[in-house]
Amino acid sequence: MAGKKVLVLGGGFGGVQAAISTRAALDSDHEVTIVDRNRMPHLCGMNPLLIVGERETDKTGRSLGRLANRGIKFVEANIDLIDTDAQNVATSAGTLDYDYLVVALGAAYDWDAVPGARDAYSFYDFDYARRLRRRLSRLGRGKIVLAASKPPYKCPPAPFETAMIINWWARKKGIRKNIDISVYIPEPGPLGVAGKEASMRVRSALDQRGIELITAAGVTEVSTDGREASFTDGSSTSASIIATIPVHRLPDIVAASGIANGKPWVSVDRATLETSTANVFAIGDVNVVPSGDFAIPKAGVFAAGQGTKVGEVIASRINDSDAPEPYDGVGFCFMAYSGGRAATVGGEFLADGGPDTVLTDPSVAGNRSKERFERDWRSFKI
Repeated sequence: MAGKKVLVLGGGFGGVQAAISTRAALDSDHEVTIVDRNRMPHLCGMNPLLIVGERETDKTGRSLGRLANRGIKFVEANIDLIDTDAQNVATSAGTLDYDYLVVALGAAYDWDAVPGARDAYSFYDFDYARRLRRRLSRLGRGKIVLAASKPPYKCPPAPFETAMIINWWARKKGIRKNIDISVYIPEPGPLGVAGKEASMRVRSALDQRGIELITAAGVTEVSTDGREASFTDGSSTSASIIATIPVHRLPDIVAASGIANGKPWVSVDRATLETSTANVFAIGDVNVVPSGDFAIPKAGVFAAGQGTKVGEVIASRINDSDAPEPYDGVGFCFMAYSGGRAATVGGEFLADGGPDTVLTDPSVAGNRSKERFERDWRSFKI
């Protein structure tokens, strides 16, 4: 049998795990290639601590070139066209053929969907986070607003985690009494995907820390000077720092490929994560996997779990072996309450009857788990 070519687009959580999982289950006759325009992706889960100076900017990335040690070829290139009929992908480094394709290109940020957001602050992107870090380091007093526009957005706990990290940082710095912190979200409550009890506990945690939470109020505009924001509830506020969570959308290259069938995100088979095109899979933030009234959250750990599963599915087809168990939708996110304590939120999102989830209490042990997770990510263990 001629060797098969497995092509993975995107070097984030999902893409890397798909490549590692597939490679581990195939013999050397078959080729596994990963394509990304960035050799050094960064873990945006470190950004809340990065912006307050508790993570070093040169310690939040990992080099995809190191995947060569595992027998995975890495191509640093822009992706120009995905052609599922011809079974190839045109890139700035040439055209790559495939037998199996894994699309793991994440969500694109539409900075222009909210006028003024492009020039405001954010913590959802490495370069924006570094800019916010510089601004916070100079702040002695004022108001900080963290504002989301509309769901879905990556890592649903992130706005609340970031607000609590800023609270902890300001207390440590002795300036908390001079700083107001507000979080605006478009949803009716925080962390709805985790259930009512978890949502109430997050509300309580913010309240205890003197952090204002305004719900059902997505940000609609930021003034040109970056000092005023308007919201869907008709209100507006002025602040020293306005940091937005950008609108997330399907990358243009994925939309143009046709695998989303004109929908906002790529629908996939719940068991295998295969798209409507045979042997083309979509994992992580580009896809939508329904889960009760919600969908699987857009978070790295879910992308990694989907990558592992897709690797098993592809390997079983190439090796002509038994199909693996269906994807289970199990995963969790960390939510730090300070630089020393973290909780986890998650569970089984594809359980019968809807998501079966839990929010743990924040603890020192939880924070150690979070730090271990970050180390494991950097060394390609996850």
